[in-house]
Amino acid sequence: MVHQSQIPQPNSSNPIDILIVDDVPDNIRLLSRILVRRGYQTRKALNGNMALTSIQASKPSLILLDVQMPDMSGYELCLLIKSDPATLHIPIIFLSANDDSSERKKAINLGGADYISKPFNIEKLVNTIKKQIESASIY
Repeated sequence: MVHQSQIPQPNSSNPIDILIVDDVPDNIRLLSRILVRRGYQTRKALNGNMALTSIQASKPSLILLDVQMPDMSGYELCLLIKSDPATLHIPIIFLSANDDSSERKKAINLGGADYISKPFNIEKLVNTIKKQIESASIY
């Protein structure tokens, strides 16, 4: 059993690093602003290749991943991340404008930890992030 004090909390000495991957800069800015205000550290990537470079440089605590991007979809990027033993443990929360249950199921089957539809509820998103960080820290 993990005690509350053992669960990583966002703070200056132990920042939780979240990689935001989205091809729309305004979406990245909005998500980053929301998360930074809550004590998280954020990194940004506009496409799958930028995300892979960022992950190789330093593994994030969690990834927020847009599904529909040019060149490499969020699904394709997720498969690459989950196929590498060094990164398969990183929780991925998919963000998508598509609220179709088959898309949600596909995201989870590919290794996604959760799937949130846009436009999203800010508190639901933050709570989902907290839950995934807590779950990841148990192992």
